[in-house]
Amino acid sequence: MLLAHVADLHLGKIFHERDLLPDQAAMLDGLLELLSRRRPAALLVAGDVYDRSIPSPEAIGLFDSFLNRVIEADPGLVIVVIPGNHDSAARLSFGAGLFERAGVHLRTRAEDCGRPVLVERGGERLAVWPLPFLAPGAFGSPAPEAEADAGAPKGELEFDFGAPAEASEGEAREGEGGRGLPGLRSQSELFAEALARIEGGLIPDSANVLLAHCFAAGGAESESERVFSGTAERIDPGLFERFDYAALGHLHRHQSAGTRGRYPGSPLAYSFGEAERGGGRGGGTGAAPDGGAERGGGTGAERGFLFVDVHPGGFEAELEPFEPLHAVRRIEGPFSVLSAPGALAECRGDYLEARLTDPLPVINPVDPLRLNFPYLLSVRQAAFEILASPRPAGAPVAGDSAGEPGDGRADIAEDFRAFHREMKGVDPDEATGLVFSALLEEARRETP
Repeated sequence: MLLAHVADLHLGKIFHERDLLPDQAAMLDGLLELLSRRRPAALLVAGDVYDRSIPSPEAIGLFDSFLNRVIEADPGLVIVVIPGNHDSAARLSFGAGLFERAGVHLRTRAEDCGRPVLVERGGERLAVWPLPFLAPGAFGSPAPEAEADAGAPKGELEFDFGAPAEASEGEAREGEGGRGLPGLRSQSELFAEALARIEGGLIPDSANVLLAHCFAAGGAESESERVFSGTAERIDPGLFERFDYAALGHLHRHQSAGTRGRYPGSPLAYSFGEAERGGGRGGGTGAAPDGGAERGGGTGAERGFLFVDVHPGGFEAELEPFEPLHAVRRIEGPFSVLSAPGALAECRGDYLEARLTDPLPVINPVDPLRLNFPYLLSVRQAAFEILASPRPAGAPVAGDSAGEPGDGRADIAEDFRAFHREMKGVDPDEATGLVFSALLEEARRETP
């Protein structure tokens, strides 16, 4: 049975102060065209529908319009959506009961993971097990006994965040709204609990698909993801082996997770670091040997939408590439070359980060560069990266009373001194140094 698998749409994303809704509208138009052409039995959306837990009205309207157009084009298509770590499960679940009658299943409660969405088409049957992003306290009761019907609803239980941490599963304190599982906090613990609820209900002689938003161990990260800290927040990809296919979301690069799991990646690049691995129609750019500017070759990792043919015992997956409205690229070269009329004309319609390779800083380079590159979003200067020389061990820095050799703060203070010298021609005075040190100490306290 053919499925469409997408994830990490991040509708409403602001990229370097640029509203991406037009780009995302074009992205959804491209997905709709593929759905109309490939005619899958189901569309699986593996979380991070929105970029913020409180999405903008425009982002909500965009997704609502997309769902309406998809159902109008193929009334028999089953759509299953789960929230990711960027989404608000409560807000995404609005109208879930009504939507389900139209074949749109908004599964936002972890406790419902043992209730599959059944998909039937052409005499074939498939079960989708939706597992939303698991936040601490996601489960309100222990896993059912092995002989219990894992496919039946488990009842309406509320979360009890007040249960003492030392309580066992059977001893969770009775709260006003029911029992909690206070010991389950890490992603690995919560995922094990979810699979205990699902496993007994897997349907023999039918394809079983897990739909989940998680970080599989060994996966390649990107700059634009919200990072989970620690190995306990990563899921062993071997856990996906009990399913015929695991449709995953969270990691923004298209990649495998064990033999059964796949990430489609985000359809659009949401950071310039991702551009170097395929932000659209190519990778980054580099300086030519003669000191000019050039765009880099190679397309890097493709972006698009996964179409997966799932059957009992396995699957075949194909990434349908998507051509974005604006590619995301990095370019670099001397300011005189990049600002010359007509430079890198093929990049004129791209979202760009420009790195100036001049040995001395260029004052106010943005406006001249935007004459060539109207979608320029970021400018970096190599001069600021190489000006600061390492501070000799133990050398004092004005106002840096908190810095100790080897702790990194003294080097940062020296970077500031080098910048001050370049901008004003003199070292910062003691008062300025003290202000900078106070800000540096504040930033250190706020950074884990």
